[in-house]
Amino acid sequence: MRFSQVHKFAVFTLAALGLVALGAGGEMPMLSLGLTAAGVFASWFIEGELLHSERYARGWNIALVLALALQASRALFFGAEALLTIVEFAALLQVNRLASRRTARDYQQITLLAILQLIAATVLGGGLSYALCFVGFVIATPWAMTLGHLRREIEGNYLADARAGRAGVPIDVARILRSRRVVGAGLLVGSSVLAVPIFLLTAVIFVLFPRIGLGILTVRSRADTVMAGFGTSVDLSGHGTIRTDQTIVLRVQPPDLPENPPPVRTFRLRGTTFDTYNGRSWSRRPNVGGDHHRIDREGTLYSLTRAPDPQRDLAVRIVLDPLEPPVVPVLEGAVGFSIDARFEGGYARYADLSIDHDDGVRYSSNDGIGLVYTTYLGRGPSRPAGRRRIDERRDAFTNRYVQLPSDLSPRVRELTQRVIADENTHLGRARAVERYLSRWRYTLELESGGAARPLEDFLFRTHAGHCEYFSTAMAVMLRTVGIPTRNVTGFLGGTFNRYGRFYAVRQGDAHSWVEVWDPIEGWVTFDPTPPAGEAPVVRTGLFAEIDAVVEAMRMRWRHYVVDFDLGMQAEIAKKVWRFFEQRRRHDTLSGRVLDRGRRSIDAPALPWKGAAGVVLGVLTLGALAWQINAWRRSGRGIRGAPPTAAVKAAQELARALDAALVARGVARPANRTPLAWAQELTRRKDAMAALATRVSERYTAARFGAEALSREELDALKAELRSAAQAPSASG
Repeated sequence: MRFSQVHKFAVFTLAALGLVALGAGGEMPMLSLGLTAAGVFASWFIEGELLHSERYARGWNIALVLALALQASRALFFGAEALLTIVEFAALLQVNRLASRRTARDYQQITLLAILQLIAATVLGGGLSYALCFVGFVIATPWAMTLGHLRREIEGNYLADARAGRAGVPIDVARILRSRRVVGAGLLVGSSVLAVPIFLLTAVIFVLFPRIGLGILTVRSRADTVMAGFGTSVDLSGHGTIRTDQTIVLRVQPPDLPENPPPVRTFRLRGTTFDTYNGRSWSRRPNVGGDHHRIDREGTLYSLTRAPDPQRDLAVRIVLDPLEPPVVPVLEGAVGFSIDARFEGGYARYADLSIDHDDGVRYSSNDGIGLVYTTYLGRGPSRPAGRRRIDERRDAFTNRYVQLPSDLSPRVRELTQRVIADENTHLGRARAVERYLSRWRYTLELESGGAARPLEDFLFRTHAGHCEYFSTAMAVMLRTVGIPTRNVTGFLGGTFNRYGRFYAVRQGDAHSWVEVWDPIEGWVTFDPTPPAGEAPVVRTGLFAEIDAVVEAMRMRWRHYVVDFDLGMQAEIAKKVWRFFEQRRRHDTLSGRVLDRGRRSIDAPALPWKGAAGVVLGVLTLGALAWQINAWRRSGRGIRGAPPTAAVKAAQELARALDAALVARGVARPANRTPLAWAQELTRRKDAMAALATRVSERYTAARFGAEALSREELDALKAELRSAAQAPSASG
């Protein structure tokens, strides 16, 4: 492996990892990411005279000044986000360094920029992509730094001589950089192994260092998932476009999962309700949608229909990605929530939950990492999907939930009356309409989307549509006979991830249904969509398995790293303290309190997972140390390549030079190269300076520059060194 190519590869790898980590934070738009990737790719092929062209360097300097002015103008005068402009300019600066690399200093600047970009990505991103980039950094950083140090020493020693006018030195430098004997696989592996203890030390510091919380570390909230159907309105032509969207929105972790859970479960999670229909879309009246009040909290428990009882109620854990708007999807049958505090600036912060008149729950949070909450489901008999009763005047309630567009066809009411002819109660009529509509065909094709009156076209012509058409049809039909209804959007579905042992709910699981008001039961859920439209879209095949593995890794990264806070640290400390306290009591009492050969208290159980991790880490380090020692004793070591005859001759010449210098009383220090020490002797005007310089240059050319040293030349130089060593000193 050529030294220059290996160094180039290591530095480009580090730069690419830094840019990927920075881009994965979600700050850079796709255009900027594409231009940056193209710049890095093109800079790889920039070599030779172009790198040393003054006109080329001047062009880059002008481009950087213009780019800086452009980014400042965008931030100051055109409303661009300051953080975005800084991130984009940092990426451009890295591309500039990659495309202008000439000396060791340029390579060191590239390495430094990459590390700074990784640090910035720690705040801006922090997702699984950052974790992968971090692992890459652990491997590539020792390469870049070790080779950068070697390059700096080479250039520092030999280019200085070139500037002094010594003939042939620039050729020697070029040959050294092209040499295949300077760097081998052993050096790369050995330098990477050195990063292992650093990585383990970092992990220990991460666990032990007090968390100060996202409130201080986070510069800007991460990008939210814009959820169709959760805003202020929903159009009939919109749902079909997201049915195939596989973006994961939340993960449901039911308690006591069996060993082989069903691959699909239909979790119904309520999101947002709408009360006003204009003939093509649903919306919420502003005075209702904005009427939120805070949900009562006691400790970590939040009450919906009543105070949760963790001992009696069924607890289901949900991990929600950040949504826009910040809606909390509520499982059917939920009575309340539990949300652990987050620590920001050393203080416990509890999520603020609010609920509106339509039972829509929202949360407020500035960290942009979503919400992790436990939903408590009431056990025992209860009203199916019953909701809170609305405390308001009857006329206002009726006006809101029986509103109809003024141009609605009278045929809709006539159809409804035929369907409910034999029913007298609200719920009976609702079930009749539900049965009638559920026999129709579910499709993602917007067969009625282009019609002037899409609902009438659906009811009287196509009899086919997606869930919004079915829920809208049922809500409007019941309103025509005076039954209050509201349209609900949320999620219905869940596919099991066997690697993470949770059910993933995706954007494609977005669903719409109807809630019907009954004077006795309250709000009751009805879903007229045919079963084909309710079933989650299940992916199979290799790519689906890869996605499942990645998502499971992402969940673990979030739980153990992103969400790791002071509370989790305190819990770890409690477990460790409890273990040693129980151990101490056991050791004290076990020898004294025995009953028929049996100890009076049980020995505490060691947290085997943690202990196994520590033991595995120690064994791994021991195995690596043993292997490195075996390499060294076998003569292979972690050197680049076995010494050739030319290298052995050069080493013999270096030993002869050192012996002569010792005899003359000017021994070379161990931290100085032969050529560097010859330069020092020249500065001192020592009598050995000229010979030492000539021998050092010949040693360098033979050792690194592939200029063979013949046996005759070696013997002649050694003879000169012996003569110089035996000659009387100038002071004598």
